[in-house]
Amino acid sequence: MTAPAWLEVLNETLDACRTHGRADLAERLRRRRDAPEGQIRLGVLGFPKQGKGYLLNAVLNAPVCAVGDAATPEVPTEIGYAAEPAATLVGRSRERTPVAVERLSGELGARPAGTLSRVEVGVPRELLSAGLVLVDTPPVGDPRSPRTAAALDLLAEADAVILVSDATAPLSAAELALARHVRTWCPHVVLALTKIDASPGWRAVAERNRGMLAEAGIDAPVLPVSAVVRQAAAKAGDAELNARSGFPELLTWIAEQAARPPEQSRALLAAVGIRAAAAELVESLRDRIDTAAQDAGLGQAALLQRAQRRADDLRRQNTRWQNLLSDEVTDLMGDVEYDLRERTRKIVNTIDQTFDEGDPAKVWDEFAPWLDNALAEAIETNYAWLTERAQWTAQAVAACFGAQYDHALPDLPLDGSGVESLDDVRRPKIEKFKIGQQAFTGLRGSYGGVLMFGLVTSLPWLGLPLINPVSISAGAAFAVKTIRDEGGMRLQRRQAVAKQAAQRHVDDVFLRFSKESRDAIRVVQRRLRDHFTGLAEDLADELTRERETIMAGSAERERKTGHIRREIDRLAGLHQRAGELGTIAGRKRRELSA
Repeated sequence: MTAPAWLEVLNETLDACRTHGRADLAERLRRRRDAPEGQIRLGVLGFPKQGKGYLLNAVLNAPVCAVGDAATPEVPTEIGYAAEPAATLVGRSRERTPVAVERLSGELGARPAGTLSRVEVGVPRELLSAGLVLVDTPPVGDPRSPRTAAALDLLAEADAVILVSDATAPLSAAELALARHVRTWCPHVVLALTKIDASPGWRAVAERNRGMLAEAGIDAPVLPVSAVVRQAAAKAGDAELNARSGFPELLTWIAEQAARPPEQSRALLAAVGIRAAAAELVESLRDRIDTAAQDAGLGQAALLQRAQRRADDLRRQNTRWQNLLSDEVTDLMGDVEYDLRERTRKIVNTIDQTFDEGDPAKVWDEFAPWLDNALAEAIETNYAWLTERAQWTAQAVAACFGAQYDHALPDLPLDGSGVESLDDVRRPKIEKFKIGQQAFTGLRGSYGGVLMFGLVTSLPWLGLPLINPVSISAGAAFAVKTIRDEGGMRLQRRQAVAKQAAQRHVDDVFLRFSKESRDAIRVVQRRLRDHFTGLAEDLADELTRERETIMAGSAERERKTGHIRREIDRLAGLHQRAGELGTIAGRKRRELSA
């Protein structure tokens, strides 16, 4: 047997609902597809305290539903035909418990909440004999509430729906939203306006409700009814009073629903359900496209702006760190050389003072170790300061890239000053004034004194010989002075030689370690330059990858958007096919009715 055309479209739409994560729509379509054949299910829906129970009891002329202060079932009640009144409680695990109809309210009140799935009631009424089933749903509220959503899922199996609202006031916004939602999923809806016996202005309310329904595009007749008048008419057997209750029109509408050919009715209901589900899916997909487009526009623009700002910052960072490194290295070379020069100058001053006051022949052995230690200390201190400045320069350059790079510094090649290879100062050639030299110098000086004073004293008026006590005394004095003068000159020469040797040693040390410091600074400069150049290149590559990711994300969004648009077109096709099936089913129903 060939499957009906509507079933193929419904299954395709059901799969689309599952694919797009709309399990609620898929469940409603499944209920519509798997609805039992041979039954006409009429759902009765309404907000609390609208007279829904009274309405059903009046339709059936039997106290089937709880009214007044009686406990209202929290699960749907399915009322069908039975030769004898009967009731069955169906549990969550599909266990069935028969109960007497008159004890139904008490049994429902004694059952813990959440243990039942539905209540089945059978009554011997001709209205139900052709397979009509009335489904009394629990009172509902806002369509967005879980309880209302569950009721609407149950109504997915309904062939027609009676909305119940009392005549004390026009439809509320929530009731109107509920009516719109029900009419979207079910083509046969009627609004039963109850309690007209207790509302003198019910006619105005009925007209107001008709206007509101028409304005909202909801095709649903409004039938004013009074359950109280209906029950009074039934007791009195008064046909005129029954006509005034409004129930004949409602029963006629119910009979029309029950008389519809099952196959045409199922096709029409399936078409309506398909169109409703497809419309909701299309709306949600369009919202996704709009949201994605808006987010993509704002997000991509923000990401690109951020990437551009980072590129600008990176260019400024490159200029800043390069200038900073160059300036710091230049300053460091000058400062290190000046510091070493200043320290060696103080040593030279001490050398001058030492040899101005002392004889190198006597103090050199004590002076030489001091000089070596002083130079070693000056070099160590200077190199330590160089190391600190180099580390500070590295941190200052890293700060140009941000605080997160302060700890990612390279190892600087500053292994030591090399002072352990410092040569000791060499002892200069220092001539001592020996005894023989002193005697010879004294003899040479005394000769002049003896000769000069001997000649003077040997003049005729003095009559002394050339060698006399005066000339001898003068020679001795001249000898002492000559020795002292020669000793002083020799001391000055020794001091000059010692100063020259010590200063030359200091200059040699300065030149050597100044050169080594400049070389170390240049190595540091190259190491920092290579490190931060690599870091800048990594950041530039990261920025390039980020831009590529942004562009790739844009392309991916375009691909997904294109897929969604194609899915919207497919759903629109399903919506159109369902409309054609519904038109065909409606035409056949009208032909059969004619």
